[in-house]
Amino acid sequence: MTEYLQTLSDTLHAYGVDKPVTVVDLDRLDANCALAVSRSDVGLARRLVAKSLPCLPLLDHIRGRISTSDLMTFSEPMLQALLQAEPKTDHLIGKPLPVSSAARVLAACPDAAARVQWLIDTPERLHDYLALAADRQSALRLSLEVDIGLHRGGFQPEHVADIAREIDANPNARLSGLMGYEAHLAKLPGFLKKRATRMSADAFRCAVSNLPKGEEGLCLNTGGSLTFQSYGARDGATEVAFGSVLVKPSDFDHASTQEFQPAAFIATPILKAMPGNSLPGLDFLKRTKTDIAVFGGHFLAQPVFPAGFGYSTIFGRSSNQEVWTGPPSAIVAPGNIALLRPTQSEAVLNQFGTMLAVRGNQVVAEWECLPN
Repeated sequence: MTEYLQTLSDTLHAYGVDKPVTVVDLDRLDANCALAVSRSDVGLARRLVAKSLPCLPLLDHIRGRISTSDLMTFSEPMLQALLQAEPKTDHLIGKPLPVSSAARVLAACPDAAARVQWLIDTPERLHDYLALAADRQSALRLSLEVDIGLHRGGFQPEHVADIAREIDANPNARLSGLMGYEAHLAKLPGFLKKRATRMSADAFRCAVSNLPKGEEGLCLNTGGSLTFQSYGARDGATEVAFGSVLVKPSDFDHASTQEFQPAAFIATPILKAMPGNSLPGLDFLKRTKTDIAVFGGHFLAQPVFPAGFGYSTIFGRSSNQEVWTGPPSAIVAPGNIALLRPTQSEAVLNQFGTMLAVRGNQVVAEWECLPN
């Protein structure tokens, strides 16, 4: 890994990187895409999570390698940007948005009524959205969030039938499907996981069974980057969602993702190299470690290059010029490019506005990112 990171750092230095930027390795990304296709059931559609891959050229690149049922989108600004950029994409909203957000989206993009599945998690939110639909005289597509064990809100599976009937009885609404998310399953210890997995699957099947009979084409979504491999069409779902696993930030290091490669990094210039740097207030103590100060800092990421460097416990975290401490023998110089591995991809890959795409030893594109 050190040799790979050294080459990546040299490539970015030669390109002229002079401020923090996110980087995606297309060779690794392509390998991850192929692996995801091979690991997901052919009977299920795949929906890409836009917040985890927040860059339209990046999404286009992935969609050239993975057949998808379009996007799961989580914010009003990103949804508006994508609706305006892509005239046909279907969006499943990944969290319940305030009805005021939906109203602004519909005002700016009238065809959003046909292209967006709004997520509904409570009777109160349902009534808010039905009132919005009546006010606009447009039929909204509504998808139900179902609690299948994560306990982060949503309808209980046994209540799906009543909610679905209320939607079907309203001329300004149409049931588009349901979503059951189960991020907890991958993180439970083994002695709890087996039982929780069974209960989650039973809850999802119960919710699906309570949907109106004969309704075709519903979006029945479950799974995520750490669990999508576990589902087949027989489990009641029509699609799984994944995103982060394709670039594999460190929060997605898991037994189920061992064969996926980290494909996204933060790159930032080294501003100062300080071998044998004295400690503040302790100038009389001889110190052999090397400190560096990087451009920016306090990123949601961990240093991975130069080798052996980590956040300084003496200087603490800084968003301005963060200090890393490393070995005495480190050969570093101002202008060299330091690399960090993000802990997550959402709110990280698009934080600088631009993403560099690398293939081999060359930067092949600069991509504009989507808003959060």
